[in-house]
Amino acid sequence: MSTPENLPQTIGRYQVVRLLGEGAMGSVVLAEDPKIKRKVAIKLVKLDAVRSETDRHEFLMRFQREAEVSGLLNHPGIVAIYDVGEVEGLGPFLAMEYVAGKPLDLLIKTGVLTSIKEKLRIAASIAEALDHAHVKGIVHRDVKPGNVMVGEDGRVKLMDFGIAKREDANLTQTGTFLGTPSYASPEQIKEGTVDARSDIFSFGVLVFELLSGQSPFPGNSINTILYRIVNESPVEVKPPITGILPEGWRRVFDRVLAKQPADRHTSCTAFIRDLLEAVVEMDKDDRRAVLGLLRMNGDAPMPPIVSRAHDETQLIPPPPRKRSGRMLTVTLLAAALGVFGWFLLRRGRDVPFQIVTQPAGAQVFVNDLEVGRTPLSQPLRAGDRLRFVLKGYASVTYAFKPGEAPPTFPLAPVISDEVIDSVPQGASVVLNGQPLQGVTPLKVRWNQGVKNELSLKLGKQVFNWDFEPGEVPGGHVYPLQDATTADTRPEPSLNPNAPGFLRLVGEFPVRVKVDGKELGEPGPGVKLPLAPGTHKLELANPHCFYHDSRIISVVAGQPLLVALPGLAKLTIDTFPGTGRVSIDGQDAGIESDGSTVEVALGRHVVTIRGAAGPRTETVEITGDKHLKIQL
Repeated sequence: MSTPENLPQTIGRYQVVRLLGEGAMGSVVLAEDPKIKRKVAIKLVKLDAVRSETDRHEFLMRFQREAEVSGLLNHPGIVAIYDVGEVEGLGPFLAMEYVAGKPLDLLIKTGVLTSIKEKLRIAASIAEALDHAHVKGIVHRDVKPGNVMVGEDGRVKLMDFGIAKREDANLTQTGTFLGTPSYASPEQIKEGTVDARSDIFSFGVLVFELLSGQSPFPGNSINTILYRIVNESPVEVKPPITGILPEGWRRVFDRVLAKQPADRHTSCTAFIRDLLEAVVEMDKDDRRAVLGLLRMNGDAPMPPIVSRAHDETQLIPPPPRKRSGRMLTVTLLAAALGVFGWFLLRRGRDVPFQIVTQPAGAQVFVNDLEVGRTPLSQPLRAGDRLRFVLKGYASVTYAFKPGEAPPTFPLAPVISDEVIDSVPQGASVVLNGQPLQGVTPLKVRWNQGVKNELSLKLGKQVFNWDFEPGEVPGGHVYPLQDATTADTRPEPSLNPNAPGFLRLVGEFPVRVKVDGKELGEPGPGVKLPLAPGTHKLELANPHCFYHDSRIISVVAGQPLLVALPGLAKLTIDTFPGTGRVSIDGQDAGIESDGSTVEVALGRHVVTIRGAAGPRTETVEITGDKHLKIQL
C-alpha cells in the first residue's frame, strides 16, 4: 500500500491510505484497520504549530473531550469515534468512522441540492441526531454545514464534537467564545454560556442557509455578523423560497432564531415539524417520509397524520383529556379487547409474503402506510395495495393476489434527457468513463437508477462530479476550473490569512459589489482578491435583467468560481391590444406586440401595462421563449 511521501505508513495499528484534508492546525487521513479491514478517518493535530503551552493544552483537551463525548453518544446520525491514542513524532490522534460523501457546506455552495424534499430530509436527520445528543446532556456548540457529512448512500452524519460541552461539566471558562461566528447564538456571543437552546439557534441558521442559499445574518466583517445576530431580525429572502408560504417562513424562523432562548422551539425536531406546516410543495408521501425521520421526545405519542382536501398532510395534536385512573383502565381494557377481536377476525386471512424487489432497498407502502424496505416479510391479504419507491426508479403499484404475486418485483430506472452545459462551453464530456460524441452544451440520455460520474474538460480546465442515484444535472451550468491538482481541488493555504480570489465566468459582463463596496466591471478571467471568510456578493447587468445577491465563502489561498447564467430571447405577445413591457420592475423598452428582448436565464417577473390595467406573470426562462398573454 503506497502513501504520499509526507505521510507515515502507519498511525498506531492503522495503515494510512491517503490524505483527506489538511489545514494550518491539523489534518485528516484515510486509513484502514488491518485487523477487521475497516476504513477509518484519522484526525491529527499539528502540535508544532501551536504557539503556547496553554493552546497546546486546549487542543489536547479538545481531542480528549471529543472521545469522551462520543462514548456517551450512540446514534446512526452521529459519526462514531473508534479509538484515541498518541504516536511519538505525530502527537495525538482520533480514529473515527469514515463517511464516503461530501460535506453539506459544499453541497449548498455548488447548488446540487435542488429538491425541497431532499433538503428537509437532511434537516430532519440532523435534528434527530442533535436531539439525541441533547437528551444525553451534550451541547455541540459548533453546529454548521461544515460539520455535517452527507454520505454517498444519502445518510446524514453530524460530526466534530471537539468543543462540545456536557451540561453537568464545566469544561471551559464562562465567557469564552467557542464556535463559528456566523452560526453562534446571541447568548453564546454575549456571555459565552450555552445550553441545548443555543444549538437549536445554530441549527436554525443552518436550515435557513440550506433552504435559501444565504445566511440570515450576513455581514462584511465578523463584528457586523455578531452585531446582527445579537440585535437584528433575520434578513428577508427575496424572492421567497418556492414551495414554502412566506408568512409561515417568517413565523417559523422568527421563533427558532429568537434572541431569547426561552422563545425558541423546545427541540430541533419541534422546529422541523413547525417548518413542515409552512411547506406546500410536498405531497402526502413525501411529508410522511420526512416525518418518519423524526422521533418524539419523551413518552409523548406521535400525533395522528391526516389528509386535508388539497392532499397536504398536517400534524394534529390530540386534545388534552382528563380521566380518572379507573376510567383510563376501562378504556385501555376495551382497546385491548378490540385489538384482540380484530386479530381474531383477520386470522386466517393474512398471508405471510416475502417482498423482494430488483434492485433491493425500495421503500414499501401497504395501503399508503410505509412498512419498511425490501427485502422484507409482511402479512398481506387479497386486495392490499403495494407501492414501491426507490430513488432513481419509477414507482410501481400492485394489488396483492395470493398465489399470483410475482416472486420478485422488477423496478425500471428513470431514463431522462438531460443537457450537460459548462462555462466556458465547448468542453468534452466523459460519462461513467465513456467519452461522448460532441461538446457542451450536450444532450445526453441519463440513467437515474445508477451512480453517474461526470467529467468535463476543455484544454487545462476541468470539472468532475459524482451524481448519486436519482440526482440529475437539472439544467445547472458547471464552471470549469484550472486542473492545478490531481483531483482539481486545490489544498487550502497553510496561511489562514492568505487571500482567496473570485473569478466570474459567463456570457455577459456584470457590475460587482462585495460587502457593499463597488468593484467595477471586471473583464473575462480577471481574478478579484478577497480576504478569507464570508462576503456578500452582488452582481448586476440591467441590460439583460440580471440581478443576483448571494453569500459566498472564501477560503485562504483558494479560487472561487461563480458561473453566470446564459442568455435567451424572450418574445412577448398580448391580445387584445398591447402594452408597455417591464421586466423585474425595469422598463424593457418594448411593446407587447411580438417584440423580442434578451434576458438572463432564470426566473423573471414580466408586467404589461395595457389600457385595462397592468397584467403580471412570473416566468421561468430556460431557453428562448415566446410568451402569449391575454390582457
